[in-house]
Amino acid sequence: MGILSLSGGMNIEIETLDGVYPAGNDRALVANAVDHPWLSILVPVYNVQPYVEECLLSILDQLNRPGIELIVLDDNSTDASAALCRHVAAAHTGNIRILHHDDNRGLSAARNTMLEAAKGDYVWFLDSDDTMLPGAIDALYEIALTHCPDVILCDYIREGGKKFPTFSGPSNSLINCTDTLIGGVFSKRRMHAWSRVWKRELFGASIRFPEGACFEDVATIPWLKLKATTFYHVAHPWVYYRSRPGSIMARLSKSRDFDRGRNNDLAGALDGFHDDFARAVPHASKATSAAIGRFLAREFVKIAKRRLRSFSRSDWRAAREDIGRYLATMEASSPLPFSAIASAYLRERKLGRALALRLALAAAVPAPI
Repeated sequence: MGILSLSGGMNIEIETLDGVYPAGNDRALVANAVDHPWLSILVPVYNVQPYVEECLLSILDQLNRPGIELIVLDDNSTDASAALCRHVAAAHTGNIRILHHDDNRGLSAARNTMLEAAKGDYVWFLDSDDTMLPGAIDALYEIALTHCPDVILCDYIREGGKKFPTFSGPSNSLINCTDTLIGGVFSKRRMHAWSRVWKRELFGASIRFPEGACFEDVATIPWLKLKATTFYHVAHPWVYYRSRPGSIMARLSKSRDFDRGRNNDLAGALDGFHDDFARAVPHASKATSAAIGRFLAREFVKIAKRRLRSFSRSDWRAAREDIGRYLATMEASSPLPFSAIASAYLRERKLGRALALRLALAAAVPAPI
């Protein structure tokens, strides 16, 4: 047991379980497999007792080559999650570290703490209620060894075995085009951190997940992709995603109460991205600009629907003013005005999307000055 000192003067209690690490000769990606791993797998844990053992075992069963570290951070769970993590780690040899927050600080803080502690050339965030599918690490290693891309994207499956692609564009080859990467990700609308593996250097000193905010992936992933010049999309699922009834999206979708804080976080998640995108990709394709705009327009429609679902007759004017504020915020981040996107939907005969966006735009009124 020891103390890990991180930037900002924060000390994190850490238990290191150093087992017999495979010696091997497969060191193409690393100089020293323990001190300088090629991959850090980062698993944040908070009150996931029914799922965390399955998650960790799905990773540990694949740690059959040198140069991989597994970092697990317990964000002050109130159930038996932390004890389960220690039990699983104690039963396995390898480069496993258990970190702990003394206070519950949320998913973003947990990811940031692990990122500071990580030593790998690549980092892979995996949520503790999901699992890593067999063969994922071997496939990842071959791609990293052969191509060394800045980011590697994978697909995932959900209950019932249905596959979900995370990228629209060329697959199973190295691509050197930030515009294609941005457009392909926004087209599929998959902004989660766990369906891609990043070079740790992309985060630098400036990119971190926003602490205390919801929709932290939307506020982080696009900026990471702006820094990536090469990528590789694997048209194969590496992650099993579990949709839980108590998730943020499930609560937002079903509740008749309008959660202003969470909707504000979503509306402002891409604040400033339009300008950064224009500087990073000055000759962006029309398709990529349209993909970004459509992503924002569809999220605006969702927020407008949630706000209208919660209004009462006495609240009608206030609801419309709220929608107007969300429109101003989100349209400012879009390369295209939302009215132009609605017209494009009509030309493409996407009548449902066109009508929903038109109605949301019609509901918006400017807030009083």
